[in-house]
Amino acid sequence: MNEPLTLTNSANQFSAWFEELEAFDGLSAMDHLFNRLDGAYPHKWRSNFPNADAIDNWKTSWAEAFEEEGIRPADIRGGLRACRTKYDWPPSCAEFIKACRPSVDPLIAYYEAVNGLQARAKGETGEWSHPAIFWATLNIAGDLLNQPFSKMKTQWERALEVQMAKHEWEEVPKSMLALAAPGKTLLSRESADKMVKEIGAAGVTKKMDAPTDCKRWARNVLERAKRKNHGLQDWVIADAKKALGIGQ
Repeated sequence: MNEPLTLTNSANQFSAWFEELEAFDGLSAMDHLFNRLDGAYPHKWRSNFPNADAIDNWKTSWAEAFEEEGIRPADIRGGLRACRTKYDWPPSCAEFIKACRPSVDPLIAYYEAVNGLQARAKGETGEWSHPAIFWATLNIAGDLLNQPFSKMKTQWERALEVQMAKHEWEEVPKSMLALAAPGKTLLSRESADKMVKEIGAAGVTKKMDAPTDCKRWARNVLERAKRKNHGLQDWVIADAKKALGIGQ
């Protein structure tokens, strides 16, 4: 069994990737990443490095790529977790960067946003698998609740793309709206505007490892649809069934 390796770095790198971090038991982020990949892929990983120079080259190259792509040392755990399900062989630099950045399906995210906004109209926080989905809704909340995906597709995908490119997001704040009046379950444009104004910038900046259950919104919609006076539009129920593959 290979012993954990403490690497040297011949290139004097002024980067957070080469700082000794308490979170990694005193190792630098690059040392920690090397050792974790070595443990995850026994023999396969270390066999790529015939000498210390090869390891140094790997550290410098990957750290430069991480800096340019906005990957941070805090993202390592999420990337390693994703690698366990994505890659049977050690990942390339490009593959590891992708593993650190969970993808979000715009269509699934759209219906999650609709369901989340309806929940917030009732004074609930809503369920958001990724904070970028929530923040992407802010300026177009009224349209999201009154237009089908076919009409919102371009606008929504752009809003989501802008948010995902930030790589860090504040946590989703609790709803500050009053409960909706009886019989009114959808956010009006005025209420949506109010929500945007009420949400401050007091959330804690948070990096997400990976999205959670992105189809939970659909199950919640169908569960709510069982109730009397559920207030859901037919197309919302139909889309929830579609997302879950019901009736196909």
